[in-house]
Amino acid sequence: MIVQHDEQKRNTLWNAAISVSSVLIIIIAAFFFIKLFTDNPMEGKWSYEESNLIITVKSNGTAVIEWPDEFDGLDVAVNMKYSINKDAKIFTLHADEDEIKLVAKKSKGAVTTESLDSAIASLEGSYDYSIERNQLTLTEREYGERMVFEKK
Repeated sequence: MIVQHDEQKRNTLWNAAISVSSVLIIIIAAFFFIKLFTDNPMEGKWSYEESNLIITVKSNGTAVIEWPDEFDGLDVAVNMKYSINKDAKIFTLHADEDEIKLVAKKSKGAVTTESLDSAIASLEGSYDYSIERNQLTLTEREYGERMVFEKK
């Protein structure tokens, strides 16, 4: 030990060690507590079980919708805006017409605006969501149709 016979110095070192560790514990607990309430539970990459649809939910309010190899072998990705209500567990997807036109234009005629519109229209709307382990279930609020996604 650093101080063998000096009880006063030993107490000072012990108090400093306890103070520093207490402050660290409080900071770490505050970090996890804040993260619990501000974190987006849906953030990540989700793969639809029944088709090759992939939804990547980002933290900036954008969801990237992809259909690998669906449109004539092209990997098509469309950005959609989303909003999430964590209290009511509601997930809402909003389409952007300009984004759809841009993706169709980038494909150089391989994908039409109409085909993208119909694919996006089937996803646009409000959903009740539930997440259990690595499984996301979206239930359409109007008709009750369910889509089950696995986290990638």
